[in-house]
Amino acid sequence: MEKYNTTKNTKVPVKVPVKYLQKLFSDPKIYIPKVKGTHKPDINKPWYVYYYFRNPVTEKMEKYIEKHGVNRFKTISQRKEACKIVKKSMLRFLQEGGNPFEIKKTKQDFTTKSQFTVSEALNLAFKEKSKVWGQTSIDVNKTQFKIFKDWLQTNKILDLNIRELTKRHIVIFLNQLTDKESRAVGNTTRNNYRRLISSLLSQMVDDDILDLNFVTSIPKLKTNPEKNQPFNQKQLIEIREYLKVNDIYLYTFMKFIMYALMRNVEVCRLQVKDIDLDNSIIKIRTKTEVSSTILIIPLLKEVLKEMKLHLFQPEDYLFTKNKTPGPWEVEKETSKVRFFSFRFKKMRDKIGKDINLNNNHTIYSGRHTTVLNLFNSFKKQGMTDLESKHKLMTITRHKSLDGLENYLRDIGASLPKDYSDDYTFKF
Repeated sequence: MEKYNTTKNTKVPVKVPVKYLQKLFSDPKIYIPKVKGTHKPDINKPWYVYYYFRNPVTEKMEKYIEKHGVNRFKTISQRKEACKIVKKSMLRFLQEGGNPFEIKKTKQDFTTKSQFTVSEALNLAFKEKSKVWGQTSIDVNKTQFKIFKDWLQTNKILDLNIRELTKRHIVIFLNQLTDKESRAVGNTTRNNYRRLISSLLSQMVDDDILDLNFVTSIPKLKTNPEKNQPFNQKQLIEIREYLKVNDIYLYTFMKFIMYALMRNVEVCRLQVKDIDLDNSIIKIRTKTEVSSTILIIPLLKEVLKEMKLHLFQPEDYLFTKNKTPGPWEVEKETSKVRFFSFRFKKMRDKIGKDINLNNNHTIYSGRHTTVLNLFNSFKKQGMTDLESKHKLMTITRHKSLDGLENYLRDIGASLPKDYSDDYTFKF
């Protein structure tokens, strides 16, 4: 039987199309907005880290923005450092096979902003802000937050989509604020509500729930707040002599204000475990930081030795209503501050008229008195204004020179030198 060759000749292409390996992602970069018309970073606009990642479905590069709370920092150097940390962590995430596309799919409720009601968005923002607020701020803000939400509920706004909340809603709320006697609240109170709402909306912007914080465009009302005044030399001597005889416990409390420049609430938070006499340092919990370290100068070390803290438990508070270190649990931290403020008021009512003490003289005036004294002392030693301020910053724990200068101006420290000889006329 004859065999037939059934194999057909086929042409083999000389060139085979090769699909080159496409880059999966770009290196993360930091976006820093600039002040219009300058190269100066704009701290009032949101900063972020961005990169591009290839969509596995469309195969197109898509932009991803990461903020991770960097805009909570209020100085340029702090925000730059925060952005660098986010940039580094995102690069590591991508290099180790991280896929933002998959994360986006599993967290649709956070990336699809239209799914948030006003109530949900506000609650999330308040929860996040509470992580960085001190307990005193949380207590105050919680009350204002409830009043704001009650107003939103009454006006049927709470269940709307968060993007339906408008600047007009906030303006109406602020204009309708009243006190218990149904009188319009003062400018300071109104501004405090505005600050809280603005803070919450800024958090929503950070969390990609909103694109814009429109509350910042609502102007603050002018206020003339009464500020704590420093003591003069005569007042300081009279207060000291009175407390030595009539309230030695308050006298000891105020030494922490005078010698460590601590705030009232910071002294109330002190526990035995926070004191390190061997290394002459105190760990304190401040308004803006979980922990801060301050120096124990010899004047304060003597006070601490007299308190015999080694006889007490690490968790005991240094100051309590029982006039000795020990436990002191309260519902609100402000009640501890009021306990000592009442003792000071009792002293002020007793000797205040004779030495011209007024309501602006409080325990906190002791801190102002010390700052004023140190600033003048540095200048008498031959330091310039700038040198004195830089040295003072390490003591007062101000985060910026602007902040310290405003503080010094408020307490009357930054006064000009006598300029009489500069006049070219006589009136």
